[in-house]
Parts: sequence; C-alpha cells; structure tokens
Amino acid sequence: MAKTAVNISPLMVVAGPEVFLRVEHLRNIQSAVLGEEDPGMARVRLDSSSSMANVLDEVRTPSMFCPKKLVIVDPADGLLKAGEEEDAPKGKRPVLSNRELLENYVDSPADSGVLVLVCDKWLKTTRIHKALAARGAVFAADAIKAFQATAWIAKRSRDAYGKTIDPEACARLADLIGPDLQRLDNELAKLSLYEPKSPAITPATVDALVGFQHEQQIWELITALAARDAATALKKIDELWQMDPKLEYSAVGAIASWLTTVLRAREMIDKRMPDGVIMRDLKLFPEDRARKVLALARQWGLPGSARWSETLLRVDVANKTGLGEPRRNLERFIVALAS
Repeated sequence: MAKTAVNISPLMVVAGPEVFLRVEHLRNIQSAVLGEEDPGMARVRLDSSSSMANVLDEVRTPSMFCPKKLVIVDPADGLLKAGEEEDAPKGKRPVLSNRELLENYVDSPADSGVLVLVCDKWLKTTRIHKALAARGAVFAADAIKAFQATAWIAKRSRDAYGKTIDPEACARLADLIGPDLQRLDNELAKLSLYEPKSPAITPATVDALVGFQHEQQIWELITALAARDAATALKKIDELWQMDPKLEYSAVGAIASWLTTVLRAREMIDKRMPDGVIMRDLKLFPEDRARKVLALARQWGLPGSARWSETLLRVDVANKTGLGEPRRNLERFIVALAS
C-alpha cells in the first residue's frame, strides 16, 4: 500500500473526527519518524489528562534506547481549549497559556523528539497554525460528505491499491456503502484482489463482491413496497439492519432508483409507448418485476410517482444532515407510502 510522504516537523497536528484518516496519518508520521520497525519505547502515547508542561518535558527528554522519540497526545482537545490562560496572582509573572507554550516550543524545539497532537477541532486562525501549515505539519482528518465519496474512492483505489475504478463501479460502491471511509477501504482492498491481473475494478466486480450481499433482501423490500405491504417491508428493514447497521445508504439508494424507474415508466406510458419498449429501454427484468413497476406507474400516475420520489429525497437529505435517525426516517417513509 502506498504511503504519503511526510516532512518531519518538531510539532505535528492531526485534526478532525474521521478515525480512518487519523490512523492513516499517524501511520505515515510514525513511519517517517521511526521507520518501519517496531517502535517499542520510541513511541509514547499520552492524552489530555497530561499537563502541557509534562507533555513538553516528555518530548524534550531523550530516549535511552532510540535516537528519536515520537510523543502522541490523543486526544489533545483538552490541552487546546480556548480561554485556558490563567490569571496570575498580583505581582507575579503571567502564566502562559497552553497555546503559548506550544508556540514557544515550535520556536525552540527539542532535537530528541517529535510531538503529535490529535484533536477533533483545530483553530486555523492562530499564529501556530500558520507556522505549522507552512511546513506541511497539519494533517486534516475530516469526514467526507456523501457527494464526495466517488472522488475519494477513485483516488484511494489508485493511490493505495494501484487500480483504476470504472466510474459506474465507483458510483455503485458509493451508493452501496456511503461515505464510511473504513468500510469503503475494506471493500476496495477486497475488490483489488479479486482480479489481480486486471488494472481496473469493474461494475461486475462490485456487484459480485459487494452488491450481492444485500441485493436480494433489498429487492424483497422493494417488492413489499410495490404491494404497499408495510408489515413485510418493515420486517425486511429489520433484517437488513441486522445484516448491516450502516445500510441506510444502499437501502435508500435502491428505493430511490426504483422510484425513479417508476416515474420514468409513467412518463413513457403517457407517451403511449408499448410495454415491451418501456421494459427494454428501462432495462426492466425479469418480467415479473417489470410488470410490477408498470402496474405501479399506472396506479400512481405522474403526480404520485413524482411525489414519492421527492418524499424519499427529503428522507435522504435528513439522513445525510443528521436530522433524525436513518432507520426511523426510512420506516416512517414506508408507513406513509403503504398507507
């Protein structure tokens, strides 16, 4: 797996809530500072319960057994809180804030060690950020949005696994998994090994290794929705979530695709196109599924088909913006549609 080149700085910051990226950055930093061998006593891990003075003392204290020491504070948010400067007693020298102590350390660092702070939030308006950013010593670990998943997949496949990925395969994987970087990486690792001599990951490979595990259950859910059978549909939701608690992206994506097909079928019916032509153009198969789509398109009409697509879109937006719990949002949609 390819590693990102790291310029070693006395102080480095890994900032953001995405655990997968945190681990990646820390692995690359450790490799740059300590090499590929077991770090042993050369790596020291602390957390926010340590004082800044103790953290800096640790970095400044040379290791007896290693030429360089890597000190990681994770999490470090408690050390970096705003407004942490204390009021000194009257007549005493003012106590430096933790950020000022860090700034002083960056100005006069120890040769014996490298300090890495891992935090959820990092202020980019501070003097210390500007100094570190100029050295390439601030590593972002921000979670991606759903719309960014395809670009991340393509880049990760190329950089980490040496494979290009077909755009359709990329979109399919994003729909099935969503923006969960750890799960996306796990799937890419598996996909990259499926056909080792092939330079590209194809849609067929994604369907074979990723899509199949949920496809039958999701189709049974859609069949229940087509019949407006809320009890069966809700049961299928329960089965799907037991299979994979993070299934909201593939389930909502599959239902959205189905509703879009119903809407397009209705538009083609209104143009008086024959059923056989509609089934061929929309790639509706097998025939029993195709007939159910056409029957529902006729039953709902164009306004009804459009309305349910828009309703599901609101569910999808709510899921991706943290409004409500994804499973409950989908269950409410199912009950509304069935009624």
